[in-house]
This record gives sequence, C-alpha cells and structure tokens, in this order.
Amino acid sequence: MSDSISQFVNLLNTLPLSKKISLIFIIVLLGAGFAGIFYLGNQEDYQVLYNNLSPEDGGVIVTKLKERNIPYKVEANGTIVMVPTEKIYELRLSLAGEGLPRSGNVGYEIFDKSDFSTTQFVQELNYKRALQGELVRTINQFDEVSSSRVFIVVPKASLFVEDEKSASASIQLDLRASLPANKLAAIVHLVASAVEGLDADQVTVVDTKGRLIFKGEGGGEAASLLSNAQLEYKRNVENEIKVNVQTMLEGIAGDGRAIVRVNAEVDFNKITLNEEEYDPSTTAVRSTRNIEESAQSGGEDFKADQAINRRRGVVPSAGGSGNGMMKKDIATNYEINKITRTILKPAGTIKRLSVAAVIDGTYKTEKQPDGTMKRTYFARSADELKKFDEIVKKAMGYNEDREDQVTVSSISFADSSTGLEELPAEAESSKLGILKQVLGYKKTIINLLLAAILFVLVIRPLMKSMKNLAEDISIKTAQLSRDTGGEHEQIVETSARGQMERAMQISRENDEKAQQLIKGWIGENE
Repeated sequence: MSDSISQFVNLLNTLPLSKKISLIFIIVLLGAGFAGIFYLGNQEDYQVLYNNLSPEDGGVIVTKLKERNIPYKVEANGTIVMVPTEKIYELRLSLAGEGLPRSGNVGYEIFDKSDFSTTQFVQELNYKRALQGELVRTINQFDEVSSSRVFIVVPKASLFVEDEKSASASIQLDLRASLPANKLAAIVHLVASAVEGLDADQVTVVDTKGRLIFKGEGGGEAASLLSNAQLEYKRNVENEIKVNVQTMLEGIAGDGRAIVRVNAEVDFNKITLNEEEYDPSTTAVRSTRNIEESAQSGGEDFKADQAINRRRGVVPSAGGSGNGMMKKDIATNYEINKITRTILKPAGTIKRLSVAAVIDGTYKTEKQPDGTMKRTYFARSADELKKFDEIVKKAMGYNEDREDQVTVSSISFADSSTGLEELPAEAESSKLGILKQVLGYKKTIINLLLAAILFVLVIRPLMKSMKNLAEDISIKTAQLSRDTGGEHEQIVETSARGQMERAMQISRENDEKAQQLIKGWIGENE
C-alpha cells in the first residue's frame, strides 16, 4: 500500500501545474457535491406552528418548546413560530391542552383558580372579561380576520321595567382580506347569541381603518347587508334551477350543446293573512227551546184573561168552553258555517321565473368532389323544440299561475366541436395532479439530480483522470523496468554470489551457525 501511495505521489510530482490544478478542482467539487447532498438530505422541513401571535403567547410557546428540546424558528418579528413538519400536529394538540395560544385574551380559564374572598363586582367583571376573550378567540378563527377585540356593555338590573336598558356590544376587526356579507352576519349573530339580552340590532362592527362595517337599529349598513343576503339567495335559486335544466338538456343533446339562463323574481316580504269565510247556505241547529203552559178558568175573569192572552199571542184551547188555556213558546237558534284561516307567507317566495334555453342543432359532414369535408348545420324541428320546451317546464317547476316564461331556441353555436372544450381542462387537471405528486417527492428528486450532476461533472472525469494516470504509471514502470532490467539482474546475481560465499565461510568457521543458517533457509522455503 505504501509503495502504491509513493508511486502516486511521485506521479503527481511529475504532472504539470495545469493538471495538478484541474485535479484539485475536481476533488473540491466532489467534496462540495457530497456535502450538499448530505445537507439537503438531512435538512429539517419547517412549517408554521402558529402565526399572528402576541408577544405573551410567543414567549410562552417558545419556553414550552425549549423545555421539550424541540427545534424551532421564529420569524416575522416573533409573530410566527415554525417547527419541524412531523411534530406540528402533535405540538398543536399538546399546547391546546394547556390552553395555548391565548391570543393575549383571558378566557374562562380565569375561573380555574377560585378565590372565595373576591367580591361580587370582581366576579361579574371577570365573567365579562372571560366572555369577551372567548368571543375574540372564536372570531379570530375566521380566515379573513387577523385579530379582533370585543367590548360588551351590560346595564345594571333595575326594579322598574320602564328603566331597563338592553345590552350592547362593539367589535373591532383587523382584516387581512375583505369580509363577505355572510361571514359578517355570522360574527354579529355569534356575539348577539352569546350575550344575554343582546339583540343583533345593538351590535356595531368597525375595522382598524375606522370604517363602519355594520351598525344595527336599521342603519344603512344593515340594509346593505340584508340586500346582499337577498341577492345571494336569489343567485342560489337561479343556479339551482339552471343546473337542473341544463344537465337534463345536455344529457339529451350532448355535453356543451345547451345553454340555460334563469331569472327569478323573489318576494322577500313576510306576510301574515287572517281570513274568515261564512257560508249561509250551510246552517246547523245550535240550540232549541220549547215551553208549553196550560190553565183552567171561567166566567168574566176567563174572558178577560183570554182577551189579554190573545194580545200576547197565546192561542186558546180548541174546546172553546171558556174554562181552559194553553201557552206555547218555541225558539230555535241556528249557527252559520264559518272558516277561519291564518296564512303565513315566509320571505323568499318565488313570484315569477323566466328561463331561456338555447340548444345546438345537428350537423352532417359530407365529402365534397374536390376531396374537402363540408359540415352542414341543421336546426332543430318544431316538434323537437316542443318536446324540449315541455322538458324545461318540468325541470324548472313551471307554474302558470305565476305567469312563468319559457323560451327554447335552436341556434348554431360558435364552436360546434362538442365536448372538446373540456378536454384541455381535464388534461390540465391531470397534469396538475401529476405535478402535485411529483412535488411531493421533490427532495428525493433534487437529491437524485444532484447525484447525477455530481457523477457526470465530477466522478466521471475523475475516474477518467485516474484511469489515465494508471495507464501512465504502468507505461512509465514498464519503461523503467526495461531500462534498468540488466542492471537489476546483475545486482541480484552479485548479491546471490556474495551470500553463497558468506555462507561457505561461516560453515567453515562455525558448524553451529551453519546449521542454524540452513534451518532458517528451510523454514523460509516452507
């Protein structure tokens, strides 16, 4: 091994300066390439554990990570904490169990340690702080909200009803993006439902730029919010009907060969109707009274009584003997049939629907005498359009009483190649899927590319150089052996002759040494 190293060193000494520099440069590149591959292969992939942290939460979380000997990175002036990817979910669960992050707000954990010496005022104040903190934590979960603050005003209870005041709340939002109307309504109703005695009309929302986003009590912003919700509901109704009609038409005519547009008139008024209907032709006996009286008398008194009874409408007895009287009183009460209805019409009922459907016609491809292909368009027949019209009416829920309108036409489309528009999208989606899968193995691919580049640019030239060096060494060694071959044989022969003479001299002078020498030769040969 030492001879090979010495020969290699001697060969390096014989090389010119340019080759020495090239060889050193290749060795340095080889070492740097291996070091880079090792660094990339063992580099930790850090992901965001928490962002938008307050200084208090950031300090507590970093302390917890140090106690567990977990590597971390702090960025964005301490508002973002990053940890290795494989530990991110475990850390979130464990830190959430400890109530972190608190986002700088105190929640219901303020009552974890109860102190019986606190006054009722302090207890009420702590409850309001805890409620505000919990609401802030919930609002901060919205993607568009960077941070928020909630202020709740709960008036003191009064003994008199007329002196009672309703609760109110104010919300300040630091938005990182525009907040949609539905999410703004969700935040308002979330706060209103969490506070006892608080109505959504008593909630005010502002942002950090000083803009009034929502104001209750029928303000302009509230009306705007309501109109946005109504427009969204109208669009949902139109889209649902459009999908129902268009999917049915495309299933018959072909994909991309039908266009449907829907316009819905929606009534957002909430109406309550009370109706009472009487039917005089239908009667029912409610109650009946039948009274009969009879009396016997005679003489002048009887006649006088009979005259009085006639005035009263009492019919005398049939005997007419003057000594008897009968009185009848019959009364029947009837009830007229009455129907009472209470009709509640909810907001969002459809007043009228207008649907327009355009269907592509049919095409026939014919070969012309000159060899070219000609495509001829044929419009749909009247019978086909009538069938399509019936299909559209069934799919949309046509109602003649609402005076719904339906129009079905057959027109040639600008791009008649059906279904071809979706192919690039599908191909693009498949390409994106493959690209995502490839990006999932980006570290392995980068390492393989670096190894291939290192082999092509460093290892392969180095192996070539080593091979050339080995060939040069073998050639020079052969030349050296040819040049010094005779001298070497003479030296060997001379040394062998000298050893024989020395052995003969020892054998003549000392027999014991001669025996030891012979034994040594025998042992070496064995």
